[in-house]
Amino acid sequence: MHWMIKCRSKPGTDELRTSTIPSHIAHLDKFKDSTWFSGPIFTDDARSAIGSLRFIEFPDRIKAQEYIESDPYTTEGIFDTIIVERWTPSLNHRQLTYSRKEGTQQFILHCRDVEGSSTIRNSLREKHREYLDGLSEKIIARGPLTSDEGDKIIGSACLLDVSGRKEIEELWADEPYNNAGVYAQITIERWMFGHV
Repeated sequence: MHWMIKCRSKPGTDELRTSTIPSHIAHLDKFKDSTWFSGPIFTDDARSAIGSLRFIEFPDRIKAQEYIESDPYTTEGIFDTIIVERWTPSLNHRQLTYSRKEGTQQFILHCRDVEGSSTIRNSLREKHREYLDGLSEKIIARGPLTSDEGDKIIGSACLLDVSGRKEIEELWADEPYNNAGVYAQITIERWMFGHV
């Protein structure tokens, strides 16, 4: 199973985070083979780290929770919130093999579905896939978020490699699921390749 783990940092923890980086990296190194993507979430100007994002393989939620709860960033009290959601990768890209581009910015697009979204999803699935396939040069990773059992789609997660926030907002405005009202909540946040 794959999991998206998205953490938001408490305000005023920059110095603590900096001092904890070495032990945090040592923790990440224990899970190198399981990690698809890992890196900090930043403010749009890239000046301040405000969280952390991982896409990682674990057999179940318990192991995913144990992983993030034993991260020094967590044990030192840096994180304010931690979201753990099952994720199914639609692409086979991994951070260690992804060809990075010059002069682009990366963003995490995290969407949560409205209740009863399955009917709309089913009717637009091909258009949705065709649209995202057309953006293949700009997509690092993508896939649905599901219930722990994998039998219900609850959202979408997508890492994008674009010129900036304006481009991602324009691209997402034309995305079929977004246009049809599949999503109740959408967050777009700056992300950077971190340590794997």
